[in-house]
Amino acid sequence: MWIVYSKKDKEIAGLSALSDLDTDKRVVLEETVKGLLKPGELADYDALQVTDKEKAAEYLAAFPDKLILTGAGRDLKPTIREPEVFSVYITTDAPDQHPVDGIPEITADGQSSALITVLKIDERNKPQRGAKDKEQLYLRADHGVLKDEAGKKEIGSIALKQGEAKFRLFSESVKRVATVQILSAEPKLKGGTLRVEFV
Repeated sequence: MWIVYSKKDKEIAGLSALSDLDTDKRVVLEETVKGLLKPGELADYDALQVTDKEKAAEYLAAFPDKLILTGAGRDLKPTIREPEVFSVYITTDAPDQHPVDGIPEITADGQSSALITVLKIDERNKPQRGAKDKEQLYLRADHGVLKDEAGKKEIGSIALKQGEAKFRLFSESVKRVATVQILSAEPKLKGGTLRVEFV
């Protein structure tokens, strides 16, 4: 069996069939690259052969969600691992004055705001601050107005920059509790909610 991958990022593009016949590497590369949604240059791909039939069957069962390539150069090897799942950790600078409800508060005057910080974390609660941590997040609030960090422009979405983003929720002049939803289109990044009370 052959594992076809992109040379640039070691992302697996496809696997050849599990067979007793040893398929030619070039044929496998050509067929796999041709079948991609956005086929690139053949020279941008390579293939790694797996001769152990039991391992090949395991890799086939794990592909695409759990099969990755680790190492580099001649040490490149397939590895099965659980997919990482990320979530957003949400904080605000608004204080919580109530003794039991745990809801941060801002003045219900239509001008006060709470700065909301969103941080991408992994399942071990470790912040993800890499250059690739730049997902687009979609914002919804049932009350109040969402604006950029400077408080100048209304927004409905925001992009993470090295795993972090900031925006503001402006109050209304009516006393109530607002719920802010932070949604992600990425299946491996779970969104979250924050409640802020206008008092």
